[in-house]
Amino acid sequence: MEGWISAIVSFSYFGAVVLSVITVLVRKKEPASALGWSLAIVFLPVIGIGLFLLIGWDRVSIRLKKKILHRLAFPSQIDESASLLTREVLDESRTPAQERWQPVEKLLTDIDQAPRRTGNSVKLYQGGGEAFEEMEAAIAAAEHHVHVEFFIFRDDELGQRATAALVKKAREGVEVRVIVDGVGSRGNRRLLRDLRRAGGEGVRFLPIRLFGRATPHLRNHRKIVICDGKVAFFGGLNVGIEYLGRRRNRGRDWFDLHVRLEGPSVWDLQEIFLEDWDFANRSSPDSDRYLPSPSLAGNASVQIIAGGPDQPVNAIRQGFIAGITRAQKSIRVLTPYLVPDLTLRDSLMVASRGGISVEIVMQFPPADHAIVQLCGEHFMHELLEAGVKIYGFTEGMMHAKAIMIDGEWGMIGTANLDNRSLHLNFEQMAVLDGSKEIDELEAAFTSILARCRPYTLELLAGRRWSRKMLSNVARLLAPVL
Repeated sequence: MEGWISAIVSFSYFGAVVLSVITVLVRKKEPASALGWSLAIVFLPVIGIGLFLLIGWDRVSIRLKKKILHRLAFPSQIDESASLLTREVLDESRTPAQERWQPVEKLLTDIDQAPRRTGNSVKLYQGGGEAFEEMEAAIAAAEHHVHVEFFIFRDDELGQRATAALVKKAREGVEVRVIVDGVGSRGNRRLLRDLRRAGGEGVRFLPIRLFGRATPHLRNHRKIVICDGKVAFFGGLNVGIEYLGRRRNRGRDWFDLHVRLEGPSVWDLQEIFLEDWDFANRSSPDSDRYLPSPSLAGNASVQIIAGGPDQPVNAIRQGFIAGITRAQKSIRVLTPYLVPDLTLRDSLMVASRGGISVEIVMQFPPADHAIVQLCGEHFMHELLEAGVKIYGFTEGMMHAKAIMIDGEWGMIGTANLDNRSLHLNFEQMAVLDGSKEIDELEAAFTSILARCRPYTLELLAGRRWSRKMLSNVARLLAPVL
């Protein structure tokens, strides 16, 4: 009898291993990733399968297929009137520098991203103080709807203030919808409870449940506020007291970039929000009611792009690669975490060795995610050897996400230069190619350099043996960091 039980258990486990390896081969596109997980499953009994199910299998709910179909229906609704308004201005307003970047614009539109739209007004914030004040004022002035989407929405002093502002508008009869990530905002129960009681609507994006399909990956990392479809805010700021500059329990500074946007490109942010709402709430509001006729608000051109696991080709990653490979003079990157995949690392190193100035500003220890910091230190070595200049922000937390190329073209938004942002998370960026907007980004980069310490090969070599070993171990998690 015991022999039969042993045979059944062995056969079942063998079947589980074979099925898991087949799943890996089907779901993992990168050969190295597929090989690594297959070896782990075969040679680490039980543990290998458990780790794959926990962190390796990017389970996407069947509802994501509905989200993909829903997204495809939006361009015809949005572009028909928006392009009529902006096409003539667009054709007449291109500078020689903007003409040089037209192939990148075409690349992004060819993979189903919004077109570049002119007639926008763009305001850049360095830090959270003024940005939150103006977001609060825009919410207070809203007459029809307020749409809010954040990865982190804390139940602290700032979070309660923001919740009160949203509840007030809902009680006034304004349509208020809020999306918060199911992991990033899991500790805030007050927000959605109070909002629903006031007549607003709120939902968690892919919350983790015991028998649910969501995973710790595939998080909604977007930060968007839209008022009446006319003014929008996006960038690196979440809702939490630390984003005002008072770093929790440490009294350290918090450096971030955020954007206020008015004009036709607000429609494209609205599209992203409505897609996410449809997916998270299983309902699709009548989009026409939230897409008012766009009006020209300035001279800035903006191309809004979204990235996520619902895309066959990640547009944000494509944008990074396209920008880097077209650089002729300089590449400047702001990212708190530096875990680029092989293609991005090679692109940066090739550019540097080709005589292009490549500068990266990131976080200096201690970081808020120690494992990501340790993993990044492993990849720094080859980047530094290739001549890439890397600086660590020493006065607190460097949370901004932006890239500037040749002082002519740039991207700003929510995506870090890491695998999580470029392969697993739902992110949003804006492409800017106006001289005023790029000059402001360059000025922000220059200002933060004075508050940084350069990383060097000698600095990395001088780390404790234990930290070097931890860095080597952490790099094994690079695909999910």
